[in-house]
Amino acid sequence: MTSANQEWMDAVAAARAAEMGEVSVQPTSDHPVVLDVDHLDLYYGDHHALKDVSIDIRDREITSFIGPSGCGKSTLLRCFNRMNDMVKDCRIEGKITLDGEDIYQDYNVTRLRQQVGMVFQRPNPFPMSIYDNVAYGPRGLGIKNRSELDEIVEQSLRRAALWDEVKDKLKQSGLGLSGGQQQRMCIARAIAVKPKVLLMDEPTSALDPVSTLMIEQLAVELKEHYTLVVVTHNMQQASRISDSVAFFLLGELVEHAPTQELFSAPKDKRTSDYLTGRFG
Repeated sequence: MTSANQEWMDAVAAARAAEMGEVSVQPTSDHPVVLDVDHLDLYYGDHHALKDVSIDIRDREITSFIGPSGCGKSTLLRCFNRMNDMVKDCRIEGKITLDGEDIYQDYNVTRLRQQVGMVFQRPNPFPMSIYDNVAYGPRGLGIKNRSELDEIVEQSLRRAALWDEVKDKLKQSGLGLSGGQQQRMCIARAIAVKPKVLLMDEPTSALDPVSTLMIEQLAVELKEHYTLVVVTHNMQQASRISDSVAFFLLGELVEHAPTQELFSAPKDKRTSDYLTGRFG
């Protein structure tokens, strides 16, 4: 089937869905799917935190999760590298695949977290030198050769837009950097093990406006090499950096669409109400 025929069939299917009152939550893209979430339900004890969530995360794009506090966006993010495994009474139903492999069946946690890196809300540098912070992951994978580690550290810091600022003080403690520099060092540490996906959980919420802008610019540059999933409360940030945006409410994925489409013409009234400040 030609791509033109496929596009025509997709358009017809979308029109029929609209006539029937059905709205697809999956945006179209030429990029392959990296993470596929299929009918995911997550429970904390009796609390149903994620409800039948299905979403595709596509290669070398930035997908942002937005929604009010407690809506499930960070909970889903933590599923992607199985951080919820550490939560007592957490139970998951459904399926998440990374490049077609079930992350709960086909991956051990160590291998998964090499493939799916994480950057947290607040910078969390280790109490060691800048060099050792970035080299920590590669050393854990068995890389001991100094010249190889030197190359990895430099490349990772360059990709994190930090090399020029720290190249002459790599032996100094990472704790001595500014907040924005610490966050970029944590990004360098995450990408030093060459992940496929980089998760960012409100990565700029603890930073000043200048550092926030630098992290946003960095995220856009990083998608040349990695797939990014970003949780943010900042709708302006989501609109600036994202290829697609997913809106969550009360544990449900309400709508997932290309960024411009979701912000300019949301299909669900709940999305529109949130974007216009009626709640949240």
